[in-house]
Amino acid sequence: MKPLTEIRTRRTVLDAKLGELTAVFQDRSELTIENSADMLDTIQMATDRDVSVQRMNMSAQMLSDVREALGRLDTGEYGVCEDCDESIPPRRLDAIPWARLCVKCQEARDRRHAAADDSYSLPA
Repeated sequence: MKPLTEIRTRRTVLDAKLGELTAVFQDRSELTIENSADMLDTIQMATDRDVSVQRMNMSAQMLSDVREALGRLDTGEYGVCEDCDESIPPRRLDAIPWARLCVKCQEARDRRHAAADDSYSLPA
């Protein structure tokens, strides 16, 4: 069981991040489709819009992660690695309060995903 002050601190940090990420979705002006007579301007606007969509997708995933972390705080599962059931070190939670995995398990999962991505690449 984590000390109450640590839980309150983690909740405060996660709530602040939740507010920050929620605000990201309020302004969608970057997604506006504009037309231009200049083909280069049109390409640049489309590229900027694609980058904005990617950024919003990453923010949406992080928003989901933060909400899940808040749920784990409520159930007492916060700070426990999903893969090995060991405690996630406080330094990792300081850096990434919504972390679901310890460093060792995260690295193993990243290697598996990288290997899976490599298997889908086309040969040169």
